[in-house]
Amino acid sequence: MAVATAEAGRTRAAGLRRPLVRGAQLLAVSSFAVTQPLLDVLGKNAEFFAVRGSPPRDIVLFALAVAFVLPAALLAVEIVVGAVSEQAAAVCHLVFLAALGFLFALHALGELGVERTEAVIGGALVAGAGLAAAVARAPFVRSFVTVLAPAPLVFLGLFLFDSPASELVFPADAEVRLAASASTAPVVVLVLDELPTVSLLDERGEIDAGRYPSFARLAESSTWFRNSSTRWASTSVAVPALLTGKAPRSRTLPVFANYPDNLFTLLGGSHRLNVLEAQTRVCPAELCDHRLEPARERFRSLFSDARVVYLYLISPPALEDRLPAIDEAWADFADGGGSGAPAEPEDRGGLPRFSAATFHLGRDEDFISFIASVRRPEEPARPSLDFLHALLPHGPWLRWPDGRESAARNSRAPGRTGENWHNAALARQAYQRHLLQLGYTDGLLGALLDRLHELDLWNRALVVVTADHGVSFRGGDMRRAPTATNLADLGFTPLFVKLPGQRIGRVSEKHVTTTDVLPTIADALGVEVPWTVDGASGFEPGDGPDMLRVGTVSAPFSEALEQRERALARQVDLFGTGAFDERFFALGPYAGLVGERLGTLAVEAGAEGAARIEPPVSELLAALPEDSSAVPSPITGVLTGEAAAGDALAVAVNGRIAAVCEAYRPSGGDVQFSALAPATAFRPGENRVQVFLVGGAAERPLLRELPVELEGL
Repeated sequence: MAVATAEAGRTRAAGLRRPLVRGAQLLAVSSFAVTQPLLDVLGKNAEFFAVRGSPPRDIVLFALAVAFVLPAALLAVEIVVGAVSEQAAAVCHLVFLAALGFLFALHALGELGVERTEAVIGGALVAGAGLAAAVARAPFVRSFVTVLAPAPLVFLGLFLFDSPASELVFPADAEVRLAASASTAPVVVLVLDELPTVSLLDERGEIDAGRYPSFARLAESSTWFRNSSTRWASTSVAVPALLTGKAPRSRTLPVFANYPDNLFTLLGGSHRLNVLEAQTRVCPAELCDHRLEPARERFRSLFSDARVVYLYLISPPALEDRLPAIDEAWADFADGGGSGAPAEPEDRGGLPRFSAATFHLGRDEDFISFIASVRRPEEPARPSLDFLHALLPHGPWLRWPDGRESAARNSRAPGRTGENWHNAALARQAYQRHLLQLGYTDGLLGALLDRLHELDLWNRALVVVTADHGVSFRGGDMRRAPTATNLADLGFTPLFVKLPGQRIGRVSEKHVTTTDVLPTIADALGVEVPWTVDGASGFEPGDGPDMLRVGTVSAPFSEALEQRERALARQVDLFGTGAFDERFFALGPYAGLVGERLGTLAVEAGAEGAARIEPPVSELLAALPEDSSAVPSPITGVLTGEAAAGDALAVAVNGRIAAVCEAYRPSGGDVQFSALAPATAFRPGENRVQVFLVGGAAERPLLRELPVELEGL
């Protein structure tokens, strides 16, 4: 009897030990495959949590879930399977280990610089299978993996205590110190995002009133600081500097605890605050209503965005273009939310699904709702400070000047890897799309100006319109990382200051910078700033700094101005000025084809291969609704046959050449094309698209037609 009891005890112990060992192994491998890479990248980029206002408990619970939910779920599956068949549970365990090993290897091979999709996936499959086989056959490997079970505790500790995220988990106490202000002038501050000054200009260096009538209207009755510049090409640094007048410390999160002296505390005692911060949380909760979403929505947003970040960590470069953009904002990569609550799905009137994985819908709604929120002060002695940081005309570049939207399957403009524009032709097309979206932004600015006039606030208000930084579109150069060749694109940003009672516009050539904005506001209001600032009022005498600096890159101001003049000449040469007409869409050596009817051109049939236009563009071309809110442009797809990267293409819509472009090949992918045709090229109903390979001299081009296939139909 005693022997039987002892045997039963050993059996129960073995039965308990087996899931414990398997759980330890799953915990160890998942910590290297998922926990470490995800918490490491989010810990180093804690703005991911800061801009959405995640409280400490959310961040801690999120980290615990990342570390323990996946291995616990996998172990639960094994236990259920083991209740039916222990052998099946053992196989299930090895399959799970192989899958986790596969994920780990995907990330590791990417970190090692392996780019070919076949090599990455093949190597990861071998690594995953090898791990499972080693655990099954080699006791020392099995033991080694088991003793690594505490690894997630190490990664959690690094994330919670030794990363920038620790500032949010253990926030510093910061007292709200309101300044003494007796100003009674309403204040409206609009900070736009990713807007170089040169984008607004015509060939004379004036505001291009044909394309941007609202900016021209603003300049007519304000002081335009034509030579204003930013000091940083990062929103999370530039906006706090603009709000405080102080140069930020490096790696400082854009939250109130780090910037307790700011525009909102300067005017919070005298003004009612109506504040919408898109990518910062500098206004204290005591003054600004940063409403937290319900916990369910907060965690849905966190895990939805974390999933996209993780997919980037493990995806080969050729597959990244299929993912939502994560370098356009710090939140809402996958659900279209803005800085407020997640956006509800837009009613597209039966249109096919497109651009779903982007935050652009929310940022549009933020701007529109902000305009509606501006109101006449209820008490004349307590005016309003209306502040909006709008993520416009910031990419993704999907809007047309009339408000319609590009029906893009993926919001991310092709042509760059990380910050580098590796394809000059696609960089130019992104430039076009930026300018079109700037036209849309101009319309929203006009609506804001109309609102101020409607409420009889315009004449009495101090109105400031500026931008946090610029953006650059040059092949072989960086989009946002400053270099000696893109310094003027990133550095020069618009600044308009309409003083209370000002009716006549003037232009100031003084060089003012980001840190000068708050002192300029204070000077205009007659308010003393009670803290030390690094900037000075733009209205003070003097020429301003003699160097232009963006991050660690600098140049003498005179040289930067010359670079801006060259940038403007390039822009005018590429896109002309005035209306967004056919001239605007005609780029490259065969630009002269745009607008030509096919009957007037030398066209041959018989080019080998085909042009496969992908949905949702293909669906809209087949049946474009009347008054559609979507534009089937850029026309994008895959080329087969003889077409090669770099080949010139012409795309005709309804018998006229609407766009010219170059074929390109993403890293490890198919040959593709992206042709930006004007919205006016399309008509309700069916639109016939033809694609041609183009050769010969620009004066006498020869077109060879590629058969077109509408994918998904």
